[in-house]
Amino acid sequence: MTCLRVVMIVLSLFAMQRLVLVQAAEPQDPSRLIIHDDFEIWSWEPITFGMRASGRKRLQAGQSLPFEHRGPLYRRAKGFALPSGRRVAGSEALEGHSVLLQDCQIGLHGRYSFIIRPATKYRYEVSLKGSGTFHFRAWVGATNPTTGEFRWLGFPNLIKLPVTESWQTERGEFQLPEFDVTTFKVAKVSCAIVVEEADRILMDNFSIWSLAAP
Repeated sequence: MTCLRVVMIVLSLFAMQRLVLVQAAEPQDPSRLIIHDDFEIWSWEPITFGMRASGRKRLQAGQSLPFEHRGPLYRRAKGFALPSGRRVAGSEALEGHSVLLQDCQIGLHGRYSFIIRPATKYRYEVSLKGSGTFHFRAWVGATNPTTGEFRWLGFPNLIKLPVTESWQTERGEFQLPEFDVTTFKVAKVSCAIVVEEADRILMDNFSIWSLAAP
């Protein structure tokens, strides 16, 4: 084998290794990070009128509130516009602070709205513990450009993960399913983390990267 051939093989192997490293690092590109919730920073905010009304109904039905409250205030994680679950610390938390979700949805209004686009792939990472199933669900709305009529096209689960009794970090990819947009064109996509009534889920470090070019 000639020296030139050996050099070419070495360079080829180096290029392949570099390609693998770039592909593995791609989701960590800060320019492609669209969501990162570590639930470390919380603040006390005024309870809204809607929260008071829905809270009374839950308490009258014998259900617990999905958020912490103190007088006219409730505790909310940074980045959210409405309740974001309950803050936990100490041995229950993954590190620092984590969030406890029970019988609730968080992020539909504000936090996870208008960040997911059709025909685009995304990569996610999330740490989970507890019992039940973690859902990251989309609300896909569309309008008729001619009449202005609005309708919902569907409510698909973009992420659906069973939760175990010990902390597990899950990674994967998702994409909105295709819808018939012959008449109605996708106008908005809102998303939320959804936890069913019988489930109890601890969550931390929820991140989403867009795999499309910035």
